[in-house]
Amino acid sequence: MKKHFLLILDGMTGSGKTTIARLLAKKLPRTAVIGMDKVKRYISDFERGERDNTIARDVVFEMTKTYFEHNISVIVEQPFKNNEEIKKYERLAVKYKLNCYKFQLFSSPEIAYARVVNRQQDLKDKCPKERIKRNISLFKKNNNMGFVVIDTSNLGEKKVSNLIFKEIKQQ
Repeated sequence: MKKHFLLILDGMTGSGKTTIARLLAKKLPRTAVIGMDKVKRYISDFERGERDNTIARDVVFEMTKTYFEHNISVIVEQPFKNNEEIKKYERLAVKYKLNCYKFQLFSSPEIAYARVVNRQQDLKDKCPKERIKRNISLFKKNNNMGFVVIDTSNLGEKKVSNLIFKEIKQQ
């Protein structure tokens, strides 16, 4: 696989974005995996909210540009705020003449909630359960923006990553 690309991996909290991105990165050479959750860790007193989320989103976008300048493919795995944010990444892919793949993951709210609670078991700074439920409730399918939408409720992580990998590999 020689052609570099942008993979936008959008989705609800608990849908499997991080897990799928990690599995794909193992198969895709010279690929950076970035997203808001990774960047947030670098802010010592990060506060969940519009101000710090905006900072994290801006940093991810700038990192994406820098990776493209160095011929490195990028997987951006995060919930996208709106269509304009997605269009900004699409314009960036066009500027660098890269294929842009867009997948959106979701699952049933019950499964997503259980996944998030489970992955937080060993964390000191847990996201409050009401906030998890709120984040899940805000999710909207985005197939009107050309996303391939995948329900991960009953699909294993390897199956989902293989579906996406086959799509990228075909180019």
